[in-house]
Amino acid sequence: MITVQGLTLHFGQRPMFDDFNFFIGADDRIGLVGRNGAGKSTLLKTLAGVQPFDKGTIGKPKELTLGYLPQEMAHNLELTPWQVAEKAFEEALMLNAQLERIEKDLEKATTDEEAIELATMLAHAHERLNAIGAADHDMQIERMLKGIGFVGDDMHRLMRELSGGWRMRAELARLLLMRPDLLLLDEPTNHLDLPAIQWLEDLLKNYPSALVLISHDKTFLDRLTKRTIEVSNGKLIDRKVPWSQYVELRKIEREQQAAQAKDQQRYIKETEALINKFRAKASKAAFAQSLITKLEKLDRIEVEDEDLRKMLVKFPPAPASGKIVAEVKGVSKAYPDKNDPAKEKRIFRNAELTIAKGEHLALVGANGTGKSTLVRMIMNEEAYEGEIRLGHNVIIGYYAQDMPERMNPQGTVMETAEYAASEENRLRVRAMLGAFMFSGEDVDKKVKVLSGGERARLALCCMLLKPLNFLILDEPTHHLDIQSKDVLKEALKNYDGTFLLVSHDRDFLTGLTTRILELDEYRIRDQHMDILELIEKRKALQTADIGKSSAVQAKAPKQEKSGDQRDKRDRDKERRKVQNNVERLEKQLADLEKEEKELQAAVMKGGMPADQLQKGYERLGDLAQRIAGVMEQWEAASAELEALGQEA
Repeated sequence: MITVQGLTLHFGQRPMFDDFNFFIGADDRIGLVGRNGAGKSTLLKTLAGVQPFDKGTIGKPKELTLGYLPQEMAHNLELTPWQVAEKAFEEALMLNAQLERIEKDLEKATTDEEAIELATMLAHAHERLNAIGAADHDMQIERMLKGIGFVGDDMHRLMRELSGGWRMRAELARLLLMRPDLLLLDEPTNHLDLPAIQWLEDLLKNYPSALVLISHDKTFLDRLTKRTIEVSNGKLIDRKVPWSQYVELRKIEREQQAAQAKDQQRYIKETEALINKFRAKASKAAFAQSLITKLEKLDRIEVEDEDLRKMLVKFPPAPASGKIVAEVKGVSKAYPDKNDPAKEKRIFRNAELTIAKGEHLALVGANGTGKSTLVRMIMNEEAYEGEIRLGHNVIIGYYAQDMPERMNPQGTVMETAEYAASEENRLRVRAMLGAFMFSGEDVDKKVKVLSGGERARLALCCMLLKPLNFLILDEPTHHLDIQSKDVLKEALKNYDGTFLLVSHDRDFLTGLTTRILELDEYRIRDQHMDILELIEKRKALQTADIGKSSAVQAKAPKQEKSGDQRDKRDRDKERRKVQNNVERLEKQLADLEKEEKELQAAVMKGGMPADQLQKGYERLGDLAQRIAGVMEQWEAASAELEALGQEA
């Protein structure tokens, strides 16, 4: 579909892309990764045709349809989400007009060649029209907007009344309804809650488009991509495996490169010693010269540099606090309804919560359930009914969702950090900034020129420049890259104080917290399970609710005895058939996993020629995809078997 050759782009003296070459096929599912500022979004803009480049070519077919979702975009604020989504079908109107025109031209065709060309155009237009499914677009729009989180009248509110996150959701709905040949998505989960992320993931799994996806959500990348392209220091690294396997492959490659480079350096050293030994002897001068020529022609192995720059976050010891850090007692909260001031939107009703010293808590729930509202109420930034009390000697560090925007844009990095630091930590400011990857001239940059990720790092740094024992973090990973999120997660794991964390990042939350609090039905519910278990539980309940009414309607009246026996025989036959399928898939899964394990051992052992090693990597990628596919079939067959068992 798209062929990129010799793509080069420089920003000043800095090479953003240095002779990039790659191809995007019709079935490709690509995760585009790299550090903040490495050039991921710039590459996506270039593919979308909105970013000029210095040299090279980007070849695409004329008929290619492309859907591009940037991180930030201008919105028509006079439209409603429904009207934005409806724009997806403008192509259908154009295609219908095109069909009429082609049909008329076909009737007037005077040569066979002209008729064949018009017939081909007609077939392509019909194919595209069927692909976007324009016939039932009202139903498609409603289903898409509901899936992405819009409820009832919200679909018909003006975009000016919605937050930036909800505006981006409307644009995402439009893109998905377009069904383009290629989707370019830049951080599509940034403004989504957990249910919407799960919905989008399920939708994109079988979405009939090629996909290039930028995301800092490792779970999202692993479940949706089959190929990883990394942009790093102006270079492009391309491997046919999803993110987690890519990390392991790159580790193995660097280890093997390092071993080969070490062997080569030993050879060079020994050869140079021979040259020095024989250079002065006339009888050996020709031999010494041949060794010199051999060394000059030698291709030197360069070990690819891993970008080792990372945040070095370690929270200072938390000052002692009382056993109870915070208590929420009988708290209620409601907002006036924007559309009808006489009505109110209820957030909490008699909510209760006790946070004990040392607890690591996650606050989860759909958007609009009150997560950020609760955080602001604890911080006394929001009025409420009821009582919220902090415990003895509790010192709060607060990271708000808009914390990067709260900083003075005219202040420098150094000035911002010095202003946030306590008196005893003033001397540690420069060292702490260095730990958050601000060094040298970076500390003199003004906040207004920093990227979103840099502002997020600065805000986190400021929070650590004073003694704290209760951290309240509202979406702290929003602008952080994968490596920085991993570092922050490890630091929070080792933190000896208390924290309350709001996040929609499944991978970040997994294994991090000691307690999950879910906001639902105006209350704060304790959920004694891991975040992934909670997501599956909510998904199952949603499916059960959807199927409940249809199950009641589908319940058949009791049949006569002979009919019952016939039905029983049919059910037994069906159950045996499904049972055989489950057993077949289990054997297939075992064989694939055995092959994967043996191949991994062979690759890890090293010593393979480069061409065999690459084939090994590609086979590992294929095996991972096949295992995932067979596992999905096995889960479906097992669920079917369980359902048949319950009916018996």
